Formats: sequence, structure tokens, C-alpha cells
Amino acid sequence: MPVRRAGRRRPHAGALRTALWITLAALVSTIAALTTQYVGTVQLVETEAKHTARAELQGLVDRYRRGGLSELQRFIEQRSPALAGDYVYALAGPDDRVIVGDLATWPEALSNDGWHVFTAAMRSGGGLRRREIEGQSLQIAPGYRLLVAHPPDGRARLRKRFFGTLGWAMAATLLIGLGLGWWISRRTLRFVNDAATIGERFLQGKLDERLPVSSQGDEFDHLAEVVNSCFSEVERTVGGLRAATDGMAHDLKTPLTRMKARLELALLRGNPPTLGLLDDTTRDIDALLKLINDLLALSSAEAANIQSFTPVDLASIAREAYELYEPVAGALGQALILDLEPSPAWGSRALLLHATANLIDNALKYGGGKSPVEIRTLSSASSSQLSVADRGPGIAAPDRERALERLVRLDASRAGEGSGLGLSIASAIARVHGGSVELTDNSPGIRAILELPAKRLVKAASQPEGEACSLE
Repeated sequence: MPVRRAGRRRPHAGALRTALWITLAALVSTIAALTTQYVGTVQLVETEAKHTARAELQGLVDRYRRGGLSELQRFIEQRSPALAGDYVYALAGPDDRVIVGDLATWPEALSNDGWHVFTAAMRSGGGLRRREIEGQSLQIAPGYRLLVAHPPDGRARLRKRFFGTLGWAMAATLLIGLGLGWWISRRTLRFVNDAATIGERFLQGKLDERLPVSSQGDEFDHLAEVVNSCFSEVERTVGGLRAATDGMAHDLKTPLTRMKARLELALLRGNPPTLGLLDDTTRDIDALLKLINDLLALSSAEAANIQSFTPVDLASIAREAYELYEPVAGALGQALILDLEPSPAWGSRALLLHATANLIDNALKYGGGKSPVEIRTLSSASSSQLSVADRGPGIAAPDRERALERLVRLDASRAGEGSGLGLSIASAIARVHGGSVELTDNSPGIRAILELPAKRLVKAASQPEGEACSLE
């Protein structure tokens, strides 16, 4: 059933949404910054106004103490009427009647000493005008009260200027935020769009597609490299499966065809089954079972769970494999030579033993003649190695990489024994352990090197099953 893909959205909508979010964040930041500055400035202006009014009031009180009410009244008369922005003065008598000053009547709010904000009728140009003022009042003698105040025009002008500045700042932030937000989001969405386009072509069968990687080395490049590694692994796996299909079909078909031919010939001749027929048929069935078991082993190796790994020593594993294959080598007239040193690693002992056994079996099978097979382990600060070397005809350098692929047998006729899975199983097991298998020249022969990280391969407890691993 074909897979349905949802229609791809145009990237402009996403870019606009991103730009709007960036602009909104910039607007909120601008409003918060300007408001904080405005509130601080208003508080400073209010504090300065109170200090000035109290200092002016103290100066009038000093005049009163030196010259009495007459001196105070004379001074206030000389300062009145107040001009716009000047201080407002008023002196009231026992009946709250304004004796001298800018106020027409004494407000009831000024019955107590202290700082007051109130609305009062003020003399202005021969008439009266009500306006809001604020100031300090003080009783200077029984029945006599003095006021020094001023209109809050400075804060009104500051408030007007603040809202004007805020409007222009928001307009500028809106324009700049939209522009920068669009420009910044375009690269993100361009990357997403490229990834979607390349991913669609990859799904269509173009397995050589890769995401572009720039020279900036940022998170987008890192993501592109990870995705490209996934694409390469999928391409390698699919390519191996395609190549393996023909080989597996041949390896399954050949013994089945031989068994069918023997049985049909026996039926045509009317002869009962002979020991030779049964022996040949059993040998072909064993070959089929070995192929199936190798395929299951390969699948099991690739699905291994690293959470079950434990500390292991490659030298101990090599010695156990040696004990298993020493009788086999003796029967073939070959010798196994050990050269071991402690090689600590982290992994599955059973899987690593299987990989080592495959490497030894491959060396005994293709080592040629009675030549010995050398098994060696060594370690360094960064890795631990187990190598198996033979002195056979070897493998041509261009074919060594291909020899590690599943179901690959380098004899074109595929007439020899084997399924072509031994080296690929060892390679898969090494890959699960974060390592690799490499075939190098042994002059003569081939040296197969299984290399694992010396440090523990771990998966963070918080990672879901199946995510990538990291080295401690």
C-alpha cells in the first residue's frame, strides 16, 4: 500500500510566525525597559520635588523666626503671583483664611502637617483656576499654617514624552524585529526545507542524497552531519541487502537443487535411498541450517542491547576461542599461536567470543596449507585490539572492505563452502560495541583486527531505547 505524504507547507508561513515571535519578544523587552526607566525617573523627580519643597519651607520658617509674621508675609507677597512652574506659597490664619499667597481658599486636606496632593483654586491673571498641586504644609504658630507647593507639570511633561518615546520605540522595534526575525528564521526554515526536499528524494530511492554542510560549524551543520551519517548507514544497509539477495538466493538454491535432483533420480531408478544419498542430503541440509543460523546470529548481533554489557578482557576471550578451535586446527594440520596481553573492554562476552570464533574459523578455512594462525591481543590508552592473522593467499586491497559485507564471497562461482557471513557477523558485533573490524595485509595472508574502545560504552539512563550512545 503506497505511503501517503502530506502536502508540504510553504516555508514563508513558518518564517513569518518566527519573525512575529521574535518581534513580540523584542517589543515586550522594549516596553519593559522603557517602563522601568520611566518609573525610576518619576520616582527621582518626586524625591527631588519633596526635598526642594521641604528646603524652601524650612527657609520660610527661618524667616518667620527672624522677623515674625510680618517678615514672612512680606516675603510671600514679593514672590506672588506665581508663574507657571514656580512654587506656590500660602499663609493661612486661625480661621483657615488665606492671609497671603497664591491660593484663593485654604483646602480642608491641609489640616494636618505633611506632604499632600490636592486640587485647589489658584489666583491666575485676576481670576481663579482650579488645578492639581502637591506640597508640604506646616503649622508655624497656633492657628497659622504655611504651605509650599508646586504643580506637577514636570511629571506631566515627562509622562507625555514617555508615551511619545514609547510609541516611536515600539514602531522602530516592530520594523527592525520583523526584518531581523525574518532574516534569522530564513536560514532555519531553509535548512528544514532542504532537509524535507532531500528526505523526499531519499525516500524515492535516491540513496546518495545528502544534506549540505556549510563551513560555519554550528548546530545546523552538526545536525546535517548526523542526518548524513544516518543516510549513509541506510544506504550501506540497503546496498548490502541488495547485494546479499542474489548471494543468499544462490546459497539457498544450490543445495535445494542438489537434493531435489538426487531424490528425483532415485525415484526414476526405483532404488531405495542409499547411505551416500542420505549423507549428501544431510550435508546439504547442514549447509542450509548453517546459513540460517548465521543469518540469525547476524540479526542478533545487530540488535544487541548495550545495557547488558559488562567488563570483559579480550585476552580471556581469545584464550577461550583458542581452546575451542585447537582440536579443529590440529585435525587440519594447522597450529594456533597465542600472543596475549590484558586488553580490557566493555561488551557482551558471548558476542565477542562469537566474533573471535568467526575470525579464527575464517583464518583456518582460507589460511592455506599447514601454515599457522596467530591470535594476538594488545591494548592502548584509547583502544583494545584482538587480531587473527593467517598466511594464506590474502585478499586484494580493493576487496577487503567488500569482504566484510554480508553474504559476500570473493570467489565468483560461490563453489566453496561457507555462507559469506562470518566476517560480516564479526563486523556487526564490533560495530555494536562502538568498534570496527579491519582487514590488513599480513605479508603474506590477511590480518583481521577487531578494535574496541578502551573506555566503557554507556547509554544515559534518561535516553529512550534505540538512541545513540556516547563514551564516558
